[in-house]
Amino acid sequence: MSRRLLVGLVVAALSAGVAAPAAGQRISGTVRETDGGRPIAGGFISLLNSDGNAVEADFTAADGIFSFTAPGPGRYRIRVERIGYANWVTEPYEVTAGQPLTIAVEVPPDPVRLGDLRVEVTGSCLDDPSEGAALATVWEEARKALETAVWAEGRGELTFTLREYQRTLDPRHLTTLEAESRTRRHVRLPPFRSLPAGQLTTSGYARVDADSAVFYAPDATVLLSPEFRDTQCFGLERDEVDGEPMLGITFRPRRGRRVIDIEGTVWLAEESAELRRVQIRYRNVPMPRNAQRRYIGADLTFDRLPDGPFYVRDWWVRFPIGSRSTRFRAGLSARPDPVLVGYRQAGGTVTDAFAGGVAFEVGEGAVTGVLRDSVSGEPLAGAEIVVRDWDDAAAFLPRPHAADVPFSAVTDQAGGFQVAGLPDGVYALGVDHPRLQAAGVRLNETRVVVEDRTSDPLELWTPSGDALFARICPGSSPYGSAGAVVGFARDADTGLPLPDIEVEVVWRVRRLQGTARTAVVSEQSEYAGGVSDERGRFAICGVPLGEGVVLRPRGADEGVELELVTRLAWRDVLVEP
Repeated sequence: MSRRLLVGLVVAALSAGVAAPAAGQRISGTVRETDGGRPIAGGFISLLNSDGNAVEADFTAADGIFSFTAPGPGRYRIRVERIGYANWVTEPYEVTAGQPLTIAVEVPPDPVRLGDLRVEVTGSCLDDPSEGAALATVWEEARKALETAVWAEGRGELTFTLREYQRTLDPRHLTTLEAESRTRRHVRLPPFRSLPAGQLTTSGYARVDADSAVFYAPDATVLLSPEFRDTQCFGLERDEVDGEPMLGITFRPRRGRRVIDIEGTVWLAEESAELRRVQIRYRNVPMPRNAQRRYIGADLTFDRLPDGPFYVRDWWVRFPIGSRSTRFRAGLSARPDPVLVGYRQAGGTVTDAFAGGVAFEVGEGAVTGVLRDSVSGEPLAGAEIVVRDWDDAAAFLPRPHAADVPFSAVTDQAGGFQVAGLPDGVYALGVDHPRLQAAGVRLNETRVVVEDRTSDPLELWTPSGDALFARICPGSSPYGSAGAVVGFARDADTGLPLPDIEVEVVWRVRRLQGTARTAVVSEQSEYAGGVSDERGRFAICGVPLGEGVVLRPRGADEGVELELVTRLAWRDVLVEP
């Protein structure tokens, strides 16, 4: 299906099912640039009544065609908005009862050049984003994009397929401790849950108590709301984000705000003036001990449907997880002190979009595949998939964590994954999982080519049990009757990995003692042990296969019972304070 035909179907689907009022007047026509210029496809046009209020809005089709139903006779104007161009409003048209009106709208091509704007670095913060010439110019481009997102939400005809995930991150290294994902279909906009602007500005952008925390990110409706503008002040900055020159509208709470609030930046591409990202940091958050504010925030990546509205393609929110410690601050309070357990990151990606039953591509290309555990042969859920530029991997730059990169995924219960939003190019795909972390193993990255928005499906396997065993216990025979136990030593209260913890495996053996006449069978305990490293990982070799054993902190009375049926077993040890 050609892109031109696809756009026509999308516009038709967005307009389908909207019945004209009985007394409505038909207004249709074309929009093109002046002096016989090209038709304007994907222009966001509005029908304005005599008071200047929009009573209808839609996008022009690929050939610039539009059609409205006016609520009744009267004088109307047409407003044409395009990203990267100045807005245009026509002279009034007289609409007569019972008479359809066909018009040709010509729009002068007046580009908005964000690269020519002068951005001054000052400490001032304006009360309204429409103040100041440079800030007002950038805000108008952001407003146009956000308005199309709100329009699409109000129409309700667009649905998406989402891949959502939740990760629990190590508090020191942001490595993934636990992860899960799911796929949701037929989800209407917006793809993530926000709250009404009035509720957010009054009660705050998070609900935090001793046992739970819920954090909210603003959607397009909130960012455009009077409540948001009345509680924030605004500025302008220029920077390079993800390798692209951008202009950013900064915002931060006005003085005196006591609720949990947000600050951040709305980023627009300097060349095209398209909305790219909204980066958010939370303020006034009650912090568990040892938590770092720089790790707490949210990120929204915007994209645009072909000649249609903007939408949030990728998003995540990250916040701290606290726990009541049994350790107290001397002399301050008898109440347990919240300590940091880790960070929770929840997010998602739009993979498919539908309008009126028509499917069309979104974003850029994608990498898909499945990951399996070589030891068990089963799909491996909860693994991190991280994609980065192949040149970075070839230059041996440190591999980033999933929490720090825009292209990542978590394998689902079937071991499947999809990393979306990738432009055509060559990439390196890395895999990590708590089991591999415990074994001290990191897989080599796989070279992936995305061409014409697609790539070959991948089938990935973890290293074999023999390979892992040889890595963990290099002095042991791969054909013997012993295996290994690997895992993390963790604080029983917080779940945090603990270094320098002695861990042991205990099992019982029977021995024959004495002579042939006085033989006695005695039962004795055998031990194998290890010490957790700086990241809390331990590996214990020499554990017998097929025997019941107990894994425990050294000297503890109780532990975890297990039996090695393969050469490797993964178990964590909880250490009581």
